[in-house]
Amino acid sequence: MKNIQLGALLFAKEVTSANLERLKDAGFETLSICFWETLGGTDLTSLARTTEEARLPVKAISVWGNPLANDETLRGVHTLIEQAPQFGNPFVSTFAGRVPSKSVEASLPLFKEVFSELIDQVHRHDCRGLLLENCRMGDLWKRGAWNIAINDAAWSLIFSTLDDPLLGLEWEPCHQVEALLEPLAQLRRWKGRVFHVHGKDAHVDHALLSDIGLYAPEKAIKATLPGCGDTNWQTLMQILVDGGYQGSIEIEAGGSSFFSDFEEKVASLEYLKKCRSSLR
Repeated sequence: MKNIQLGALLFAKEVTSANLERLKDAGFETLSICFWETLGGTDLTSLARTTEEARLPVKAISVWGNPLANDETLRGVHTLIEQAPQFGNPFVSTFAGRVPSKSVEASLPLFKEVFSELIDQVHRHDCRGLLLENCRMGDLWKRGAWNIAINDAAWSLIFSTLDDPLLGLEWEPCHQVEALLEPLAQLRRWKGRVFHVHGKDAHVDHALLSDIGLYAPEKAIKATLPGCGDTNWQTLMQILVDGGYQGSIEIEAGGSSFFSDFEEKVASLEYLKKCRSSLR
C-alpha cells in the first residue's frame, strides 16, 4: 500500500459501532476522531473500546479550538495526550492558538509557554506526537481569534520558537488552495514536518474570482473532496512517500455528518486508492 492508509475523519459523536462497520464495509482502512473546542464530558474509554472492537485503527485524535485562550480546549489537549494510549497511541492535534486580536509575533511568547508544557507531556506519556492543524479560521497575520499556524512564514516562526521532533503539522491542500498558494510546492518544502494529512481539497473558479475577488458574499473558492478539487493527489502521495511518510490520509467532509452524501465520500476514497495504486 506504499505505506499510506486511507480512512475517514469523524466527529466523536458519530463514532458508533454501526457507523464504523459501515466505513469498513465501504473500504475505509483507518479513522481519525475530532472534537470542537471541548471534549464535553465524552467517555474516552468507551470511545476507545468502540474503535478497538471495530478493528479500525485510530491515526489521530483532535480537539480544535484556541488553547491559548480557551481553558476547555487546553484541558482537552492535555487529556487527549494522556489518554492517547487507549486509542493505540495516535497523533494528537489542535490549533496553535492565538492571543485574541493580536498578531502572529505577539502570540509567540504565550504559544511557547503553553506548548512547551504540552510537548513535555507528550514526551512523558510517550505520545506519538502533537500536531498543529493549519486551518486559518479567517485569521490574518496581524489579528485573529483562533490560530497562528496559518502559512509558511508563521510555521518558520513557530518551529524556531519551539523546535521539537514531536511537534509537527497536520496538513491538507484545501487551506492552501483557499490561500491561492500552490499546495504541492509547499508540501515539498515542509514534508519533514507533515506527520498527518487530511483528505480535503478545494477548487478555484478563476473566471468568477476575477470578477468578484476574495471578499464578496459569493465565494469563488470552494472546499471539495479529493478527486473533485484542483490538487493531483497521486503527486501529493508521491511527495509524501518519497519523503518517508508512513502515515495515513483521512477524508474530511464538510457538513454536520460524514454520512451525508456518503456515496460521494466512497467515490473519493476510490479515487485516492487509484492514486495510491499508481505510486512508484
